[in-house]
Amino acid sequence: MNPRRSWVQILCGIVRMNSEKKNFLNQVFKRSKSTLILVGFTVLFIFYLMTTKTEPEIIDAPEKVWPIEAAVAEYKNITPQLKLYGEITSARRSDLRVSVGGRVTEVGGNFKEGGIVKKGELLLMIDDFEYRNAVTEGQAKFDILKNDAERAEKLFLKGSVSEQFKDNALLEKIQQEIILAEAKKDLRDTKLFAPYDGVINGVVASLGKQVSTFNDQVGEIIDITNLEVRFSLSKAQYGRLLEDSQPVIGRPVSVNWTAGNRIFNFDANIARIGAEIKSNTGGVDVYAILLPDNTSTALIRPGAFVGIKVPDKTYNQIISVPDTAIYEEGYVFVIMNERLEKRFISILGYDNINTLIVAKHPSVIEEGDMIAVTQLREAGEGVTVEIL
Repeated sequence: MNPRRSWVQILCGIVRMNSEKKNFLNQVFKRSKSTLILVGFTVLFIFYLMTTKTEPEIIDAPEKVWPIEAAVAEYKNITPQLKLYGEITSARRSDLRVSVGGRVTEVGGNFKEGGIVKKGELLLMIDDFEYRNAVTEGQAKFDILKNDAERAEKLFLKGSVSEQFKDNALLEKIQQEIILAEAKKDLRDTKLFAPYDGVINGVVASLGKQVSTFNDQVGEIIDITNLEVRFSLSKAQYGRLLEDSQPVIGRPVSVNWTAGNRIFNFDANIARIGAEIKSNTGGVDVYAILLPDNTSTALIRPGAFVGIKVPDKTYNQIISVPDTAIYEEGYVFVIMNERLEKRFISILGYDNINTLIVAKHPSVIEEGDMIAVTQLREAGEGVTVEIL
């Protein structure tokens, strides 16, 4: 191989490589130049937008006005009503029992469940055959012993018999007199009479039934002319009534009984307080006597569930507002210059759907102030409102 030719080939290769490298660099430069120009225009455009941006126009939105209802603050003396529930009971009810045994031979026409009877009316009768015989026999023995005692007394006065003989004859007469009285009582007890006017309940005796001599209960009589309503007062309620100027005993009570679609109203007066304070609640049972009413009281019966209204303690100089005026049981809003202002309150009681309140220091509610009674979720100090 010719050494000279080899060097020539190497030099030609180097020249060719440099030429290709130069072409590559020229192409890269051309592309970079285009990119730089594009980036430059983009930056200039963004700068233009930023320098020519206008501030948005600020428009004042009108203040929201909330339509509400309001009530005028009035200070009054108010006696709210306690709404309670109770049960009708009878002031008098008695078990009906027989004192002698035997077979039932007669049953009164009204001696049945719900039968209305009068005092002295025959309810049932026990077979009296043996009891009448006992009275007849006892009476005969008594008559004999009575004559013997009288004869012994005469003989003793004559000195014919001893004092002991006379006393024994008298003792036998007295013993027989007691036996005769018991026999007569048993005969009377074969008939069972109503002890007072009332309604018959729980009849277990019937014609032909055998009853024992161990005071078998044959039924019950309930006096419906002396009905009461029993209800409970809580510790707080009872305490308020005790604080009131009107005494608890004699306080009027309104009673209403719903039967189907009809509502019967009764008047009653508190007659007595239960004997014990309830340990679990601190309250008491109260009994009010229903006043006579020939129409309604003749229909109602013990066990009826009734509604009751009792006058609560009288509150002096307080404000009555609907429940919707109260927020969080602690404040209301009064309207001043068409804006809401908060007033803190104390709740004293309730009267139907209204709440009895007074302003809580340092808040003040003046007579004639307008109290918002519409419950607003957006309510707060300074909120603009319009009274409907």
